[in-house]
Amino acid sequence: MHSAATLSPQPRRACGACGGSGATVCHTQRFVVPDGYPLPNEYNVVVCRRCGFVYADPAATQRDYDRFYCEWSKYDDSATATGSGLSRYDAARLATTASDIARALPSRAASILDAGCATGGLLTALREQGFTAVAGLDPSPHCAAACRERGFEAYVGSISSSSSSSSASRPAHMPKFDCVVLSHVLEHVYDIPSFFTAARRLLTPGGCLYLETPDATRYDQYLYAPFQEFNTEHINHFSARALENTGRRFGFEPVLVERKVFNTAQDTLYPAVFGFFRDGGEIANERMAICDQELPSRIDDYIRHSREQMDKINANLASQLTNYRRVILWGAGQLAMKLLALPALAQIEVRALVDNNPVLRGKTLAGAPIVGPQAISDAQEPILIATLLHADEIVAQIRRLGLSNPVLSPQPALRSKEAHA
Repeated sequence: MHSAATLSPQPRRACGACGGSGATVCHTQRFVVPDGYPLPNEYNVVVCRRCGFVYADPAATQRDYDRFYCEWSKYDDSATATGSGLSRYDAARLATTASDIARALPSRAASILDAGCATGGLLTALREQGFTAVAGLDPSPHCAAACRERGFEAYVGSISSSSSSSSASRPAHMPKFDCVVLSHVLEHVYDIPSFFTAARRLLTPGGCLYLETPDATRYDQYLYAPFQEFNTEHINHFSARALENTGRRFGFEPVLVERKVFNTAQDTLYPAVFGFFRDGGEIANERMAICDQELPSRIDDYIRHSREQMDKINANLASQLTNYRRVILWGAGQLAMKLLALPALAQIEVRALVDNNPVLRGKTLAGAPIVGPQAISDAQEPILIATLLHADEIVAQIRRLGLSNPVLSPQPALRSKEAHA
């Protein structure tokens, strides 16, 4: 999963934070992806030698990512994805974000666009803060429709593809806004320069951007699953310094930049960095970026500890799978795509993958169909749980369904619990 640091001959894309083209490869991430998946099955993670920004360098284009979020969006399903505000943890997170926006945007008459709005959880939280002119933009038609059902103006499209003639491009009839919110969006963007150019077109003169991303300097402090942030979707890894460098590069002056931590589940915390950036109109000299000394070091710690965890998982799975030729995987998400690339599963046939996300059902991964839980009622193969975050709940669901299949897990502790159940 990890390669020694090497000089990249020429990154496919320049550094989004400063525009530099020289980079050092610090990790190679591989996946087994579903058939027809728009995104690559591997990429290098690189460190910009000019400013220290860390980013993935996939063989892809912005159009590939736009297509992914239009056709494969996990945010379509409010019950299984974040952004809806339906779970109490997601609702609390979005309420905090709305409160942070209200601190820097005191006029409740200010017009706000939530770009990447999912099914409207943040729009609801902003309305509860008293904002009266809020709208959403999302590449998924289902997400936009869900926002409209909640009483919001919502557009189908993507800021990043605003210059494209495709159906995913920014709608021509959209008005301009006093503030564009990009909450946990920028880490997904391939073409960062075009993204900021297009975002500026949506702003009124002197308008502002609210940017929030995962805080890559603290990945290692909140490491629940190995390489969980090196997934097919997260391709930019920001620190507070990197966020400031990026904003200034494109003429957005930071008004405030802060860090926070929020719950994604009862025992799961997630670090984030956020800031308000006002449009100053002047593009900065790219060489004025302040070098980030902390981020590459923290990422190196994250890679080392993730690799150690993944090696343990591989050894544990190899031990459990000694007497099996076929398995069912419960989970078809990011960890499953990494587990399938491990040596322990190389000679194992996957009969089916079970996933609660209806967006994935009917698709094929590793030659096996992705199905709902009821579809394996007659299966005898052991069930390998392909997640580390909600394994106990999945075991309970399996038993509630009346399935007596052996349950395997990447975690030895869970296997021990199951053996004594």
